[in-house]
Amino acid sequence: MKTRVAVTVMAVVVMATMTAAAQNRFFSSLETHRSTDLGKIACKYTNCLKSGNVGVIESALAHVVRMKMYVPELECPGLRQEISSLSVAGPNASVRYKAFLASLVFDTPGLFKEEAVREFDTPEELFNSVALRLQIALLGTPNTKYVRPE
Repeated sequence: MKTRVAVTVMAVVVMATMTAAAQNRFFSSLETHRSTDLGKIACKYTNCLKSGNVGVIESALAHVVRMKMYVPELECPGLRQEISSLSVAGPNASVRYKAFLASLVFDTPGLFKEEAVREFDTPEELFNSVALRLQIALLGTPNTKYVRPE
């Protein structure tokens, strides 16, 4: 009896851990993006980009970049304009750089086809991958000091 209870408890703990790990993803899946009105959501992110909170701005930049990679035909003129504005006049260098990378993804989404099919756990992984793709496209070879996360 005690063994059965112990095994049951362990199974529940393992299932709960796996479920929690699956729910801790930063980005939504491609399936979620396909079943959502992304045009409406993308335009809502414009308000997040106008926030005075740097964390909100950086998070929104990561999410709109991911959406654009998943759905290259996604358009929202106000969003694109706000990204361009942040790349020049963002509150700090990190926001300006990420907005610059985001604007390049919006301008040339076809360049990021490989990134569109990859999974990213964090915004930093996403932006590092975008930066590496640009380096390869512009210079022809990756920086040997940077190792691409797989």
